[in-house]
Parts: sequence; C-alpha cells; structure tokens
Amino acid sequence: MGDWLQAHKDLPLDQQIKILESEPSFKNLTPDRQAALRERLKKFNSLPPDKRDQALQRMQFLSKLTPQQRQELRSANEQLKGLPPERQVAVHTALRHLRQMPPAERQQVIQSDRFRSTFSDQEQKLISQLVELNPQAAGTAQSPQPK
Repeated sequence: MGDWLQAHKDLPLDQQIKILESEPSFKNLTPDRQAALRERLKKFNSLPPDKRDQALQRMQFLSKLTPQQRQELRSANEQLKGLPPERQVAVHTALRHLRQMPPAERQQVIQSDRFRSTFSDQEQKLISQLVELNPQAAGTAQSPQPK
C-alpha cells in the first residue's frame, strides 16, 4: 500500500478511489476488505501533510522489514502497550533521542548507569529491541513510532 500511496498521494481522493477500484488486486478482495481499504485511504487523506509523510515513511520502513523483524516489532509494541501511560511516554522519548544518536553513542547511553536506573529491565529490553529496528541505522530517513 505504501508504494501505491506514494505514487498517488498528490491526486484528489475521488481520483485515488477510482484508481484503487480499477486495480485488479483490489477487485479480487472481499467487499469488506475493499470497504476497509477505502476507509483507510479516506483517513490517510484527512491527515495533515506532515502526518501523511510520516505515515508513508513508516509504510516504507515496514515494507523493508523481514517477517521476523515485523513480528518482533509487533511483539515489542504489544509489551509497550502494557506499560502504564507515563512509562510509555518515557520509553517513546528515550527511543526518539536514541534514534538520533550514532550507534556507538547510543550503545554508551544504553549501558550507562543512568539509563539502567531510569528504566526497568523490561523497559530496557523493549528500548533496545525497538532501537535496533531503527531505519536510520540502516540509512533511511524515518523510523516507525510505536503505537
């Protein structure tokens, strides 16, 4: 979907829907799945431009992950959802900062006493797991933000 959206992102929604509906793969989907894709397309188009760009970057990133990496990301995100809201914010903030660092500096921070005293063992594991899926380390522009 990311490549398709990238190619058609500048078209008006009605034209996007017409093109989508003309795709052979779309025609083979169940009516429920077709309706769901139309709704996702409407939702995507209702986002502000910066959020649309973030969504496209996230889709591109996810499309480059192996099935195992996608499963690891899903698992980590499920664990993250189990944390109290204030800890989720702390983990997200740490991820954002760590993803902006070069790998060597990031490793130093993760191994520091301050980091270990700030985050529980579970949080440290989650952060380490999620930061490893950082596309900046692989040379791409943006990373997915856990939900």
